[in-house]
Amino acid sequence: MLAVVGALFANAVIAILKLAAALITGSSGMMAEALHSIADTTNQVFLLLGLRFYRRPASKKHPFGYGKERFFWSFIAAIFIFGVGSTYAIYEGIVKLSHPHPPENLKWAYWVLGFSFLLEGASIGLAIYQETKEAQHDGLTFFAYLRESKDPTAKTVIFEDSAALLGILIAATGLFLTEHQSGPGDGAYWDGVASILIGVVLAIVAFSLARSSRGLLLGEAASPKSRQAIRQAIESHPNVMKVIELLTMHLAPKEILINAHVNLRDDLMTDDIEQTNEEIESLIREAEPKVEMIFLETARASHSSKRESVPEHVG
Repeated sequence: MLAVVGALFANAVIAILKLAAALITGSSGMMAEALHSIADTTNQVFLLLGLRFYRRPASKKHPFGYGKERFFWSFIAAIFIFGVGSTYAIYEGIVKLSHPHPPENLKWAYWVLGFSFLLEGASIGLAIYQETKEAQHDGLTFFAYLRESKDPTAKTVIFEDSAALLGILIAATGLFLTEHQSGPGDGAYWDGVASILIGVVLAIVAFSLARSSRGLLLGEAASPKSRQAIRQAIESHPNVMKVIELLTMHLAPKEILINAHVNLRDDLMTDDIEQTNEEIESLIREAEPKVEMIFLETARASHSSKRESVPEHVG
């Protein structure tokens, strides 16, 4: 929440400054950056909606809760980055190349880009700080946590801010080349190229975020590390002969659903099976605290597709 609010404030201020600079200078690169920041600001609102709605309790219509709200709003944010930021930046660059006119009063653009770089740097610094703390809590390095984390909100903030910093550098380079090198359209060529490159960067970020959110919306499994810990916890019980099948799915970034089909000792009575299930559940939650719901079924070792006994559900 803190990282998203920080990014929202920074992007809102930056969007206003970039838009003013774009109108003053007539720079396509600055206009592309202004639209970029407007898209980022809107995306922070989407992420805040996800952070608010996913906390709603489970209902009859949604018995597994609303945890995937965060995945949905992150997916919407990715689409918005592409639809508003990327496509317009590329379009603006093509128009500038077709009808070149050099930007003016570039000192305003440089000041705005410099100030924007500082704000974006502070925003991504806050996001990285929070992600580093989460990584240390899970015993992972920052990059390993970023790769394995199922939290699309933090990834979106970091990816957006990284793209923003790169976009600022591209826009500044385009303005510098426009000033100091001659080219088609009296130097306007480089301003148009910068706008197109910014659009390409945004497209790459949008597709990366959309791909991540899509997998989670479709029911992505827990990480291999979590699945291994869960399997070992189940197999550690003396009454368990074999784990026939282990199915997992993320209901939210830190909420996992488990459906395990387990082969137990043949000499167990009904009371023994119930007791064993309770003990297995405790072992699972101890091994992986993210587990939210557990479904256990006993199954024959030779017929994994034919499960026996009544499944037990603990939510």
